[in-house]
Amino acid sequence: MGKGVFGSHAKKMGKMQARMGIYTHGDEPYVGQEFESEPEAHAFYNAYATRLGFIIRVSKLSRSRRDGSAIGRALVCNKEGFRMPDKREKIVRQRAETRVGCRAMILVRKVSSGKWVITKFVKEHTHPLYPGKGRKDLIYDQYPNEHDKIRELTQQLSIEKKKSATYKRQLEMVFEHIEEHNQSLSKKIQAIVDNVREMESKEQQSDR
Repeated sequence: MGKGVFGSHAKKMGKMQARMGIYTHGDEPYVGQEFESEPEAHAFYNAYATRLGFIIRVSKLSRSRRDGSAIGRALVCNKEGFRMPDKREKIVRQRAETRVGCRAMILVRKVSSGKWVITKFVKEHTHPLYPGKGRKDLIYDQYPNEHDKIRELTQQLSIEKKKSATYKRQLEMVFEHIEEHNQSLSKKIQAIVDNVREMESKEQQSDR
C-alpha cells in the first residue's frame, strides 16, 4: 500500500514540476511530446534554449474558426527570418542585424484531449550557439546598440513577469497538493493507530 501511495504522489509531483518548467538536462523536444498547456510548452522550450545557448521568440498563433480559441503556436529561435529594412533607420540609426534566417523551432498544437502536442521540431540552427550563457548575456551580445538592448530586455521582462505569475500560482498548487497529501496520510496513520488500540482493547477484555 505504501508504494502505491508514494508512487502516485511522485507521479503527481512530476507533473507539477513539468508545469513549473523544471526539466532535466537531457530533455530535448520530440514530435509527439505532450504538455498540459501552451505556457508549459513555452517553459520547456525556453529552458531547452537557455541550456543550448539561444533565445526563443513566440511566433505564429493559430486560432479555432469555431470559437477563436488558441489551438496552435510556433516557438522559434529569435534569429528566425530576416528583418525588413526600415527607411527611417537610414536617417536615425542603424540597427544591429539579429535575424539570419534560422529555422530552428517547435510547433505545438492543441489536441482533442485538451493537451498541447509537439507536431514539428527543427533542431539545427544556422548560427553559432553559446551554451552556458545566460539570457541576459546573449541579449547583450546580439544587440550591441543600446536602443535594441532596451527594447529586447523590455520584451523579455514582460515575458518573465507573466511566467512569474504563472509559476506563483503553480507553486501554490504544489503546496496545496502537499498539504492535501499530508492530511490524507495523517488520517490513514490515525486510522491504523485506532485499529491497533481497538485490537489491544479487545485482547485485554478477552484475557479477563
